[in-house]
Amino acid sequence: MCPDTLPFPIRRCKAKRKREPLTLHTPSQHTPAADAGALRLVMISPELPAQSLPWQIALFGLVGVANTALDFVIYNLLTRKIPRIPANICSTSVAMAFSFTANFFVFQPHTFDAPGQATKFIIVTAVSLYVIQNVVIYLTTNVWMQPVRWANSATQKIQLASEWSEAFVSKNTVKLLATGCSLVWNFLWYRFYVYV
Repeated sequence: MCPDTLPFPIRRCKAKRKREPLTLHTPSQHTPAADAGALRLVMISPELPAQSLPWQIALFGLVGVANTALDFVIYNLLTRKIPRIPANICSTSVAMAFSFTANFFVFQPHTFDAPGQATKFIIVTAVSLYVIQNVVIYLTTNVWMQPVRWANSATQKIQLASEWSEAFVSKNTVKLLATGCSLVWNFLWYRFYVYV
């Protein structure tokens, strides 16, 4: 594809993020000597207006709702056949892949550094999903079970939810609490570390 026909602008970026036009070289022009001081190739997202913090929080919330719905659907399907912790690991892994792409557009970093941002994202999200969520699920399932009791009591009072089994309410209550904890963790780390 010719550089003039790309659907997005491509530029190269110096350490101070000064944007300059990119000169594309054919493979025959590519030399290791040219790479020694090479500038990092970055893809700049289509020019979107800068987002204020309240707007970022709103968009993060929308992505979070979609991501959480995906996570909960997979989690509930899997917990029919496998225990909660392995089901959570599978469902959150799928949700993590969706979240990386969607949150790129929420936080709109100045440069697209896929390997660097993906590495940061995976580390931050892995701690959130595989440590924080699983600890919260374990604690609210085995140690501090009061939130599950409150949720079961509340659903018994709601006529529409009275058909839900205690097991269904229990597994979704602990998952909801775990998701809330990881939500706060993720927003702060994405905003100030991953997508900077």
